[in-house]
Amino acid sequence: MKKIKYLSVSLFLTVSVLFTGCDAEYLETVPTSSISDVTAYSSLDNIQLILNGIYRKMVSQDGSSQGHGGEPGYIVSRETLGDDLTWQVNTWHKTTHQWIAHRSDNNVATTLPWRYYYGWIMHANFIINNIDEVEDLDPALHHGIKGEAYAIRGYIHFLLVQMYAKRYEGGGANSHEGIPYRLQADLEPQPRNTVAEVYQNIHSDLDQAISLLNGYTPADVQTHITQAVAYGLKARVALAQQDYATAASAAKSARDVATKGGYKLMEGDELYCGFADITTDTKEAMWAARTKSDQTVYFYHFMAYMSWNDNTTAIRQGVKAISLDTYDLMSETDLRRKWWDPTGSRDDLVGDNFASYVTYPGQVRKFRARSQADHVSDYAYMRIAELYLIEAEALARLGRDAEAQEVLTAFATTRDPEYAPSNTGEALVEEIMTHRRIELWGEGFRWFDLKRLNLPLSRHGSNWDISFCAVLEVPAGDVRWQWSIPRAELDNNPNIKQND
Repeated sequence: MKKIKYLSVSLFLTVSVLFTGCDAEYLETVPTSSISDVTAYSSLDNIQLILNGIYRKMVSQDGSSQGHGGEPGYIVSRETLGDDLTWQVNTWHKTTHQWIAHRSDNNVATTLPWRYYYGWIMHANFIINNIDEVEDLDPALHHGIKGEAYAIRGYIHFLLVQMYAKRYEGGGANSHEGIPYRLQADLEPQPRNTVAEVYQNIHSDLDQAISLLNGYTPADVQTHITQAVAYGLKARVALAQQDYATAASAAKSARDVATKGGYKLMEGDELYCGFADITTDTKEAMWAARTKSDQTVYFYHFMAYMSWNDNTTAIRQGVKAISLDTYDLMSETDLRRKWWDPTGSRDDLVGDNFASYVTYPGQVRKFRARSQADHVSDYAYMRIAELYLIEAEALARLGRDAEAQEVLTAFATTRDPEYAPSNTGEALVEEIMTHRRIELWGEGFRWFDLKRLNLPLSRHGSNWDISFCAVLEVPAGDVRWQWSIPRAELDNNPNIKQND
């Protein structure tokens, strides 16, 4: 075995590490230091434990930085790179906000996503490479587990290529270096596939997932990838490629399947749910991480950095805020205006618990931690609202204005009771993008949107503090739009070259 120690640290040492919190009875029968392939793949139930473990590790306390705990933590990092989120004082994610940390090859901001993303891919490959060897006593479960593993493999590679490579250029050759696309559960050094090859493999995996997940309902439907979610992931990928016909079609399919499953847009006071409880409040959540009251991840969770009420230093000292220029794009009748406080007062925060909280113009009210005492909150990876916005944007960019207006209106009237369609052409595209910025604020999309559309970073508004954020402008296509490949990967994989 050639050395590629970086990809084998921690997460790859044992399969059993993934089982934490999944099934105590199973752990009692298996050594905690290792688990053999024979044991792990002796039944579909055991393989399902591995799948459950991947989802569990996506919301994780692993790593050396509580600010980068699993996918919700990486989402916060990406969001701080954008032009719609600002804050002051607290230093968690500050150097990423300043466009420094993600350009270091030896910083947790770059090393942890690379390490753990490939960890989840490795275990998805364990499933894909071995599940067909298991006695198929339950074909529906077999197809479901395999389909989810394909979806995970495709989607995580999609995150990696967007972060660590140049953007996909619609209509171009895309022969520039992407990231290694790993199809086997091994640790052999592998070169970077081209961006074109990466996206081809992503679609192949997602198409496999969509097929295998047809008619399958996981036991916990909200925390696992369903066919509707797989369609939604395909729509995200196609949007990043500027393949608007595929994006519109996949988003519609996702929306149709999700609607049949009972998902619908929230409206009225439902919009003020805080997005912390997918069981009772966040009715739009098609795919999410659920945190049980006895499984808190403490200061590693999303709400520890992005809510208004959690009792953490990052919230008390550095409440997150929307750019006031972005806030002002909303109509006066838009219900989402209450997702932020533009005044920077504390008038709506009642009680002594908030006396020490720093206030800031544009401060967030969108996200609310479910519990201040034990830092427990859920996190939605995909909401049905996003599917409306993808479909509307794709249709508008295809020049299908009437169809785009119909989809947008169905969405926008739940956010603004007085909404009426009026725009066409580029004005319609811009209107949809404004809704996207407002609706998905804080959920990890804005930096990806700037990059896919080849737009510059342009931070404007009275609540941006250059002494804190350091960077107000970054040209489109600048090398800083690529995250640095971790130094440990470069040192142990001779087939990898750095982004420069």
